[in-house]
Amino acid sequence: MTTIVGNKLNSANKKVLDRMNKKDFEFIRKEAQAQIESGAEYIEVNALSLLHNETPFLLEIIPMLEKLGSKLVIVSENVEALKQALRISKNPIIIGAVEYDIEKIDYLIDTVMEKNAKIIALIKDKRNNHHSSTPEKSLLIAQKYVDYLLDRGMKRQDILLDPLILPLEEDCNSGRVFLDTLELFKLDFPQVKTMANVSQLSEGLPKRHLIASYFVSLAIAKGLDYIVTNVLDENFIESIITTMSIIGKDKNLQSYLKYCRNHKESKLKGIKDGGSKNKRDLN
Repeated sequence: MTTIVGNKLNSANKKVLDRMNKKDFEFIRKEAQAQIESGAEYIEVNALSLLHNETPFLLEIIPMLEKLGSKLVIVSENVEALKQALRISKNPIIIGAVEYDIEKIDYLIDTVMEKNAKIIALIKDKRNNHHSSTPEKSLLIAQKYVDYLLDRGMKRQDILLDPLILPLEEDCNSGRVFLDTLELFKLDFPQVKTMANVSQLSEGLPKRHLIASYFVSLAIAKGLDYIVTNVLDENFIESIITTMSIIGKDKNLQSYLKYCRNHKESKLKGIKDGGSKNKRDLN
């Protein structure tokens, strides 16, 4: 089953960073609640741009968000921040994304297993930072990563492989490379999960929603397990639900039919409200 992760609480966004710096917890709570109501099973929090204030911020925000009933994905390059997030979490949590670095992995893995958490294994070729790695090279890195985590005692289903997605603007082949890499991962590691921020492909391009909606359909068909995206984009969610129905992952079309009913009701409400407004205007 595909899991949707909402990614609106990202400090790379200047507006969000400003609210985080001001500790505007009401804004953050409302953003999280809106994503939950739009179908996000997990809420991603990336506070990396807060720099030295990142860990204190996470320690305040995690309990608040968990009270909403949300499960969290904490994203950071700071392994200390990730470890502190793990320690205080009460709900299921995912942390990452961690490159294949034995020192970093060893620092986190005992706490990850103690909390029954999941770890995002970032599959990145350190020697090839500015260009897409080939699917075969990514597979070799993933094999080493998975083998190490399994040797340390992690369960396969708690490992989330994250094949790096470069924007098409940087490399016009990056979409194809990602899909080919994902296919290899699913063939070699059928019980290991995969995760990706599919919105990254369209960064810097006009009409990003066009690329994102088609790309997510292709990724789901290839077996992507965790989709990180803007769940408030209705066109994007529509693409996910429709694709799941087409490929037989929507039992009895329950999600599709529910979406159609809700969408119809919303549309009718809009027409009704608009009609009432017009009558008032005429009067």
